[in-house]
Amino acid sequence: MQRIACSLIGASLAVISALVALLLSDAFAPGRVPPMLAFWAACGAGGMLIAGLMMLERTSRDRHPVPALYGR
Repeated sequence: MQRIACSLIGASLAVISALVALLLSDAFAPGRVPPMLAFWAACGAGGMLIAGLMMLERTSRDRHPVPALYGR
């Protein structure tokens, strides 16, 4: 589960880095990146990042040595 979560987080950071590079290069030559493509790519990257962080939180909570700290 942690490998999948880390993969999601890494993929989202790669998409965000690619988006930043595309948008910075688009500043020098406007019109190469459609705004809706950038918007949906950012939404997808944000969703992957949130999903990965939620999966990491779930696995770390399940393995905690003192479950009473989490209201169980």
